[in-house]
Amino acid sequence: MSLQAAEQPGRTPPRFTIDLSLNPRDRYKSLAREYKTQLQGLTTLFDELLQDVGLPTSYHGSINHLARLLLRRVNCPVETSELRGIAEAAGIPMYLLVSFNTILDLLMGCTSGAVKTLEQCQTRSALDFVRTQSADPSHVVARSVTYVGFVGVLTGVRPNLSLSLNFLAVHNANTRRGQFNFYFHHLLVLLGHRQSISSILRSYTLPGDSHDDGARTLAEICEELAPRHTTAAYLVFCDGHSAIVMEKDYDTGPIRQSDTFIAATNNDEVAPESGSSAPTPAANEVAGGASRIAAGLEELLEESRDRLNCITSRWKSRVRKAKRESKRQGATDTSQTEAHTTVTPAEVIKWVSAYPTTNEQTHYATVLDPTTGEVVWSLVYPIPYEEGK
Repeated sequence: MSLQAAEQPGRTPPRFTIDLSLNPRDRYKSLAREYKTQLQGLTTLFDELLQDVGLPTSYHGSINHLARLLLRRVNCPVETSELRGIAEAAGIPMYLLVSFNTILDLLMGCTSGAVKTLEQCQTRSALDFVRTQSADPSHVVARSVTYVGFVGVLTGVRPNLSLSLNFLAVHNANTRRGQFNFYFHHLLVLLGHRQSISSILRSYTLPGDSHDDGARTLAEICEELAPRHTTAAYLVFCDGHSAIVMEKDYDTGPIRQSDTFIAATNNDEVAPESGSSAPTPAANEVAGGASRIAAGLEELLEESRDRLNCITSRWKSRVRKAKRESKRQGATDTSQTEAHTTVTPAEVIKWVSAYPTTNEQTHYATVLDPTTGEVVWSLVYPIPYEEGK
């Protein structure tokens, strides 16, 4: 990694308001018109994705035609209507938006393609969701930082709940049946028969038509989501008092929880309740250099460990400092010091924005406050130029 590249200045993402009181087809039209040119670039993005997965250029025309016939909707009718509105406003085919909105499910857990492809989606924005036909029309019910043209949620916050999704490189299926189930799920998501992971996260972030503004509890989310059939991903949830990391795979979801500090990057960690010091199947595969790991993926995971160790060491240093201060004040028992250790928002921002936590591969960085439902700080970063592109 290049430290110089990592220190490229970020910028505050443009902010837009999405009115949930509007007909779903009209909610994103203003945003789509604003970024019409960028959205039309999805045509090139789709062809580049086909090339990345090894399909010869001679097949691209036929695949585009087949996709136009088959990819007409996503699983959620409301999201389908929103995408149709975007397609109309931007003048692009619906199948491109369906592909774009399911791309994370299709590529996570198997290659680094999801990361590479989203790098080319240069337009990132912050969205404030309101209901103008409510008792408080200006009240923001939820916020997210996302890509223009994407109606699911990758990073979002509402009062009493924040959530984010991290790329998981290798899924844990190690039998033919497991492999079939995992990839058949991808096909069902692509064809609109199952929810994508970003759509599921959206359901936790945005209030439903009942206008119920109450966030789901962490216990409810864990009970519902862990056994649910999804793609592989690292999911982080926080209610302002406790936080969990779910290492989600097709039908499992080992959970780590903490009331003080917890971190997740892009590599598996052993759940404390497992009582085992053995790595997960995905971690085993990386350690063994298995052939199905894409080129460059082992480097990505090694960098992930470096980032995790870096931010974890910052917290441990803060706890040690707090213990020394407690002893200077005469405390004889410092076993509960960590539970009372805190950091300021400014310090969190400094930790998150420092290298290598933020580096040349970072699309955007965000600090969320689930106690208030606010995006405390957010920056988007320029996409690094690659020779030959």
